Amino acid sequence: MGRLVEYILLLLSVVLVVSTLTGSTNNYYNGPTKVTDCSVTKKFAEFTNASLTPNPMTRGKAYYVKGTFHIKKTIQWGILHIKLTYNFKKYTNITFVNEKFNLCDYLDDLLNILCPVPPGIYHFNYSNIVPKLFWPGRYYGKATAYNEEGEEMMCQMTEVTIN
Repeated sequence: MGRLVEYILLLLSVVLVVSTLTGSTNNYYNGPTKVTDCSVTKKFAEFTNASLTPNPMTRGKAYYVKGTFHIKKTIQWGILHIKLTYNFKKYTNITFVNEKFNLCDYLDDLLNILCPVPPGIYHFNYSNIVPKLFWPGRYYGKATAYNEEGEEMMCQMTEVTIN
């Protein structure tokens, strides 16, 4: 898997986690990551029972994402718009990623299923290494998926700290 795909999967893994995050097992030190569902509708898909650990993440070390993806309508094709920004010294935002990707490629990597993806409940368990490319600090991420007709299928926003 190429480095770009690894960075994309890291970003998506961070962004595509719902507000039911559990944080790490060391909860007296690590609070849950805040994730906001910014979807205009829930008629296409939802994420549930998701967790992202550890919190905060550490460059060069593993992170783990698991959860349930409930697809309500067949996904024939889609675009995933990813945006990841870094707040530099509380002065300005630096955008690390602002790209559009093939949603079916991502679902193939995450769920090992090719489009069209039929309605159903899909469990995922993913881990990878946090790239050292990312600067230590607070990141703001947003992922929005659109179907072939341009309708928003889902949207998630989050903040994550990387040490």
